[in-house]
Amino acid sequence: MEKYTVHLRYYPGDPLREIKQEDLDRIAKAHGVAVVSQKIENRNMSDGMLREETLDKTIEEITQEVITVRSDDAKRFQGAVAALYETYRAPRTPYGFWGSSPDGGRIAKKIADETGGGW
Repeated sequence: MEKYTVHLRYYPGDPLREIKQEDLDRIAKAHGVAVVSQKIENRNMSDGMLREETLDKTIEEITQEVITVRSDDAKRFQGAVAALYETYRAPRTPYGFWGSSPDGGRIAKKIADETGGGW
């Protein structure tokens, strides 16, 4: 397992634009890190509106897009996270880094604090 891992959890409406695999591939290649994405969709159409019951669900089950960045090199990791924030902005909730490694979460939070994370 890589030393630096961060899970950037974007809930509906969080990213500045649609998360695209081409963007993730470009960032991964430019910074020499592993970047993968997972889309979790648990909303249902009811009465003409998208709805989701979240009360009894774990964080991992709630509708979201998760971008995971992994690297053994801190500088490459920092560059990739900063590029993702420039493209999509930082996650907005306290749970936005849930499941990250301690070092990865710390670096991702620090970059968001220093740059404003796009908010």
